[in-house]
Amino acid sequence: MQTSLLIIDDIFPSNFSPFRDLEYTHYLKFFGATVLTTGGWHHYVPENPSLADILNASGLDSKDRCRVLPFVRQKVAAKLAYVTFLNNAWAHRRYLRKYQIPFILQLYPGGGMELNQPDVDDKLRGVLLSPLLRKVITTQNVTRDYVVGKIGCDPQKIEHIFGGVFRLDEGFDFWSDKFFFGRGKDTTDICFVAHRYENDLSSKGYDRFVDVCREISARIPHARFHVVGSYTRDAINVSDFAERITFYGVRDAAFFADFYPRMDIILSLNRPFVLNPGSYDGFPTGACMEAGFRGVLNCINDPLSMNLDFADGKDIVILDDDMGRTIDRIAGLLANTDELYRLASANCRSFRSVLNTDKQLMARSRVITRELISDHKPKLQDVAKRIRIHRILSNLRGLSPYRI
Repeated sequence: MQTSLLIIDDIFPSNFSPFRDLEYTHYLKFFGATVLTTGGWHHYVPENPSLADILNASGLDSKDRCRVLPFVRQKVAAKLAYVTFLNNAWAHRRYLRKYQIPFILQLYPGGGMELNQPDVDDKLRGVLLSPLLRKVITTQNVTRDYVVGKIGCDPQKIEHIFGGVFRLDEGFDFWSDKFFFGRGKDTTDICFVAHRYENDLSSKGYDRFVDVCREISARIPHARFHVVGSYTRDAINVSDFAERITFYGVRDAAFFADFYPRMDIILSLNRPFVLNPGSYDGFPTGACMEAGFRGVLNCINDPLSMNLDFADGKDIVILDDDMGRTIDRIAGLLANTDELYRLASANCRSFRSVLNTDKQLMARSRVITRELISDHKPKLQDVAKRIRIHRILSNLRGLSPYRI
């Protein structure tokens, strides 16, 4: 099989990873791409569906569905490959090398990307120092600075595109489509939206969310609280405000079109390096972006100083580790809904400008297009230099060097 652009992914298509569905569907149409999927959506869909079932439920048209294939035993001649997340690139590095397919890596936080972890650094070197790597797309300044400064990735291969590809509801109008306290509802509503990994309750800040809700429930009688994700009522005791908190479980992308317009604040108090020693979240998280697009004020923290585009108190609320101050700020906003909705409106406008879906897709498509039309071939002396450097670093740690 031949294709100009090959995408290799673990869970496409999946309603539980909307950013990949949105981005890859664009590439299927715009570039006529082919997708090889390894079927990781089984982790999210308990019914254990087949690829055919997943494709039929995906909403992809027939021309696109026929170009989404199982990875197993596929032989592809491609001009360029595109992979998201470190673990996916690492898992398929031998496949790319076997068929000599140059590739672009989109390096989001998560998916195996961690800081200051020797095993992760080895993976990064194995992927980012490969002569087949054409570009690496970074979305956070922490990621960009780390792969250049610590891993030694060629800065000329870095394409920094802040944010991610999340659906911007073009039809949403803040003043006509949002529900407001005193106009359409008699509550103010705070939500928490995140995946839960195993028994962890702190990396995404769920424990802090509960602490905030407990204090807010005592101060603001009209406040209500909402949890989306695999967090349960018995994970942390919420009995003292049980009638005011709702748990929705894990929901797919379609759920949020009606959910977010009814919310006033999304609270995200992440802690880096808790889930795993080097793990960290992007700023803002995907859930926060989607909420902001639909008029929900982001009240979030930024422990790694990744925010470069938004101003606290102007178009976002940046919180810190002082829980007393955090609770006071949120309570103040819920008591002064004019200020709450002024900030929420500004937040919505800024997110729609900075994180605009078309802008995000255009920036990535431009990177792909340049590589598809280029005739770039790595210089042998550059490849040899990278191999020598990596062997030196690996031998210093007593590790076997990565073989190109």
